[in-house]
Amino acid sequence: MLVYSTPVVCAADAFWVEPSSLVVKRHRLSVDPVVRLVHFSDIHFKGDRSFLKKVVQRINSLSPDLVCFTGDIVEDAALLPEALDLLSDVEVPLYGVPGNHEHWCGASFSTISECFRATGGDWLSDRSTASAGGRCWIEGLGSEASRFQDNPPESEGSPQKRILLSHYPAAAKGITDRTYDLILAGHSHGGQVRFPFIGPLIVPYGVEGYDAGLYSTPAGPLHVSVGIGTFFLPVRFLCRPELAVIEI
Repeated sequence: MLVYSTPVVCAADAFWVEPSSLVVKRHRLSVDPVVRLVHFSDIHFKGDRSFLKKVVQRINSLSPDLVCFTGDIVEDAALLPEALDLLSDVEVPLYGVPGNHEHWCGASFSTISECFRATGGDWLSDRSTASAGGRCWIEGLGSEASRFQDNPPESEGSPQKRILLSHYPAAAKGITDRTYDLILAGHSHGGQVRFPFIGPLIVPYGVEGYDAGLYSTPAGPLHVSVGIGTFFLPVRFLCRPELAVIEI
């Protein structure tokens, strides 16, 4: 009887339990960190206000210096105002870059930028800025074809930490002329469905082996978020939606 019931239990977990079971993971990358941030990605908001509200409340409870988002707020531009209304409740500077779905659905970058700037952050589509009282410099790649930006200005008060935001994890492989204290990406969803000893069932293009968690790359440590929402099927198995608290 147990053998026959196991697939049913797994399916119930994948469709009704895990997709809304938010988990917080923590990474300390420096002995004496100067910046504490929350990284999240791939909301794919479809109208579930209660879940996104829970995500924002959990972010605020973690008391970061700043929050970094690595793309895919919505799949349908009509839902963007509602998603941004909820994201506007983030209580610290929120920085972000677009994902493929912002481009595909024609989401208004100016509207997103207005929301992110209202938190004290910014929408960094091929742009860069200082943050956390000048303690870090954040660069954002606006698309898969974006080129890396110039170095931050050199001065007596130069930022101590350098962060790159990219929707695509594979972008880390294209960095050959500089290093970062932290590279953040999303896009993979961790595969949404993962199996022990195997990993993700399937991942999209632009991942190239960086499907979930923390990686060491020649350009610096890369953290790939498994995301918040789902795409195509509303399913997650051994791949709960996550917020990552990262200290550098």
